[in-house]
Amino acid sequence: MDIRVKTVVSGVLFLLGSKEIFAAESGKSSYPPGGSMYFIGEYPPVPGNYLQSLTYYGTANRVNDHKGNKTENLNFDLSVVSESLRFVTAWDSHLLKADAVASELILTYASVRNSLDMPNGRMTSTADGLGDIVIAPLAFQWNLGEKKNWQTAATIYYVIPSNSYSKQKALNISNNHYSIQPTFGVKYRSESGFSAGISPRVSLNWKNEDTKYKNGTEFFADYMFSYKVGNWEPGIVGYYSTQFENDEMDGVKIKNSKTEGFSIGPAIYYNHANKVFISGSFQKDLMAKNKSQNNSLFLSVAFPY
Repeated sequence: MDIRVKTVVSGVLFLLGSKEIFAAESGKSSYPPGGSMYFIGEYPPVPGNYLQSLTYYGTANRVNDHKGNKTENLNFDLSVVSESLRFVTAWDSHLLKADAVASELILTYASVRNSLDMPNGRMTSTADGLGDIVIAPLAFQWNLGEKKNWQTAATIYYVIPSNSYSKQKALNISNNHYSIQPTFGVKYRSESGFSAGISPRVSLNWKNEDTKYKNGTEFFADYMFSYKVGNWEPGIVGYYSTQFENDEMDGVKIKNSKTEGFSIGPAIYYNHANKVFISGSFQKDLMAKNKSQNNSLFLSVAFPY
């Protein structure tokens, strides 16, 4: 059985709002990739409380099949606006010999609008509400190498459904299932100002009990390359995503239901007096299988409080 294309949106995020616009229930991934940007392998080195605000705006006017080809006779326009707040507490601790130990809480509010041609005319659907809640009880960062210019980080994110889901709705912000996401990050910083980083993540997904749909185990990798010039840091960011196994409906594997995607785009980062950190990027999906092909705009502001 081929995967069904539904108008859905994910509200689960790490540093960002609902990015996966279309198609694993169906194309609705448990983690919307690409939002890490410059924050790969990094946690605050000074104990205290920190807040990162990430605003997201995304659009799509095509959804692709399992081969990456545009689904024909599907005339639609979809837009997503979301605001994510990432609360980070850096502890005065060196547990496991880490240079930084932190805890995270991520909350997202999203608004979605979709217009789709139907046999009896154009149909428009909207949804807004709280996305699924993401927590990381403990996260660790180690600075490695003789010059401490290698940064590595590791944590496990727990995704908890919000109560905004309804199977009667054409659009939903919540995924309505639990996920556990082991995540690793590594970044290299050269003395000349060049940086490169990658953050692999595996998402182990539970079943949506309302629909009996289970997303297959997913893999994500956010990446970044940048060059520091004074307080500015222009760069290139993006993501790669895939699934290790097909989705399931009522315990039966769904043929050709794996999603896959790749994005890339320009980015900029600004450090204001080591107190406020501003970054932004535009990312374009160059590959999208079993999901929407998106254009995404991110704006991040992080600071201690």
